[in-house]
Order: sequence, then structure tokens, then C-alpha cells
Amino acid sequence: MINIFDQLDLRDLYYFQCIATLGHVGKAAAQLHKTQPALTESIRRLERSLNTQLFIKNGRNIKLSPSGELLLLRSHKILNNANDIVKEIKEFDSNEHGQIRLGVVPTAAHHLILPITKILTKNFPDVQLKAVIGQTDVLYEQLEKREIDLVIGLNADLHENFEWIPFYQDTMVVVANSSHKVFQEKVSLNKLSQHKWVLAPPSVMSRQWLDRAFELNGLPKPEVQIETNLLLMIPSVIMQTDLLSFISRRNLSFPDTSGQYLKEVPIKELNMQRQYNVISRKDSYLSLPVKNLKNLLVEQGASIFESQGQAETFL
Repeated sequence: MINIFDQLDLRDLYYFQCIATLGHVGKAAAQLHKTQPALTESIRRLERSLNTQLFIKNGRNIKLSPSGELLLLRSHKILNNANDIVKEIKEFDSNEHGQIRLGVVPTAAHHLILPITKILTKNFPDVQLKAVIGQTDVLYEQLEKREIDLVIGLNADLHENFEWIPFYQDTMVVVANSSHKVFQEKVSLNKLSQHKWVLAPPSVMSRQWLDRAFELNGLPKPEVQIETNLLLMIPSVIMQTDLLSFISRRNLSFPDTSGQYLKEVPIKELNMQRQYNVISRKDSYLSLPVKNLKNLLVEQGASIFESQGQAETFL
């Protein structure tokens, strides 16, 4: 029977992870403030315990063996779980509230950040909120690296290590300023392909969906004159130009972009349904404030979205 306590030392595993990432013992020694012989001996202990070779010489550097690649993959989970245990015990003993690190896609941020802030300052005054606004792919990467605790994101391809709970659905539509000439003619995909657009980058799910919709109908992708990842500036751009765009229908009701200036282009073929989810890592420790926020979003996120900021009523 294998005795796990004789097989792996967390410190050796951490040193191994650093060496594997940098591909060089000397660089790892400098980063860890350890001597090279100490790190070499650490790797030898792991190799003796596991009865395998973890590194192979690669010129002046080293690279992982197949066994080393497997250990590196598993080491991330082992060390992350150990870190979670430490955080959980510290919170249990000290009753500290700590920090919520929340990633939010732009449209959700516009509707949810202010209500969430009001709720936290009123009901959890000792909790610090760190809000990161970004596109789904960037936020998922940060969640995987444990740089954030929760993501309010969209129904894109989700990592197998994530769990998600849907809480709100909205619709993406084509929009223009209310005096645009598109409203003076019969609307069709072919007509829309003749106009210029302001859109999000190609990495954004809604942009990909829109491009495919045109291509599936034998038409070229929309001609993009302005491309920006600052999605909340798009309504202002539309109001002051003759560009078309593709945004949430909810943006038509923003106080600073009312229907008097922005108008939906009526074409059902380009109505895209999208789902907002609360996303976290599977089997990962969540502090009490993070759990409270997650539960709030699952149970009342849709109502908060619809209320446009009347946060006081939700707790």
C-alpha cells in the first residue's frame, strides 16, 4: 500500500511547479530566493518518492518528461486545494470577512455593480469588493487562475472545472439612431449588409454570432468601421453617427441613451437570446461573503437587473 505522506511534500511540489514553469533551475532559484542545490535536491526527493524522472535536459535548459507533465497538471489542483484549506481555517478562526473578487461582463456591470455596492455597504460593511469588468474569455482565464472568485458571464463555452447557474436572459438586437435612413426603407439582411457598423472585437461571442448570421445567409460579414472593447461607449457612438450596432435591448432604456435617440432595427433574424450566469470554480472554497453574493445573484439577480439599481429592496 502506498503511503501518501511519504510520497509528496507540498514545499517540494511548489518548487517543482516553479522550476517546471520557468524551465530553468537557476531562474527558479532566483525567484524563490533558494540555492540551486536546494532545488535540485527537492526534485530528487520527488523523483525518488514517485520512482520516475520528472525532467529531461533540453540544451542548456530542461523540459518536463511525460511523468513531469502529469505531475504539473495535478500539482495545480493539489496546491490550490491546500491554499483553500488555509484560507478557510483562517476565516473560521478569525471571523474575518475579507474580500470579494468579482468579474463582470460590461452590460451586466452597468446594471449590477451599483446595486451590489449598495447591498454590500449596507449589509456587509467590512467586506471589500474588487470588481473587474471585462470580456468573457478574459474573465474565465482569471477565474481559472484564481485571481477572481466569481464571474457574472454569458453562455459561452465554459471550462470543465467551472460550475454555472443561470439567473437572467436578455436579447441582443440591431440598433441605430432614431433618424437613421435604415428606418426609411424595408429592413432586410441584405440592406443591413450595405451599412457600416460599430462592434465589439471578433473574440466576443455576440460579434461571432452576428458574423455567422450574415454568412449563413450568403452575405459578407458586417463592415466594421469602429471596433472597440469599451462596449458601454457604443450607445453614445451610435447616437452621434450613422453606424449600426448590435447591443442588448436593455441598453435602449438607459437614462442617457433613451429611445428618443436609440432605436431598435426590427429584424427577427438578428435577435440573439443570451443567458447570464453566476460562474465559480468547481469544488473550490468560497468565503462567506462570496457565498452570500452568489446566492443573492442566483435568487434575485433577475429582479436586480429589471429594477435598474433599486438595491435597497433586496435584503
